Amino acid sequence: MVSRLISAREPNADRSETENGLFKINISSTVLDSIAVDVRRPYERIGLLMGDFLDDGLWINDVVIGGNEDTETSCVLSSQKLAKVADDMIKGRLEGRIVGWYHSHPGYGIFMSETDLNTHSKLLQFSPFVVALVVDPEINEFGIWALEPDAGIVQVFGEHIRII
Repeated sequence: MVSRLISAREPNADRSETENGLFKINISSTVLDSIAVDVRRPYERIGLLMGDFLDDGLWINDVVIGGNEDTETSCVLSSQKLAKVADDMIKGRLEGRIVGWYHSHPGYGIFMSETDLNTHSKLLQFSPFVVALVVDPEINEFGIWALEPDAGIVQVFGEHIRII
């Protein structure tokens, strides 16, 4: 039996600041299961979220597990791994496109560090519809961050997230 991430942590911010302009996020339960297995380690992990942006929101259907450059407090997705993902997408071995990334904070809680915000900002250069998913495997919770127009990168409320 696979250990699942059991719940999305709600942001502590005022709802009025994050309700306008956010898109719906649909995430496959198999994606959450894969992430849950990957992050069950005493050090940080990273990976890519694959899917597409459709009329009814962002769909996250697959995950690409990151590399081996992880430590207790940092993780890196190598340029070789990114090149392989790009090659797999071009050659049709990987469906969809990169719609976000995930990483873990084992025992540190659900938040976006300054490094995380910088990393996410770099991905936003390619699309305003990418998300960051942060997991704390010790408490079995995750949070999702996205760009909200006029507000910046904000944590997404559960009402905008649908696990399918």
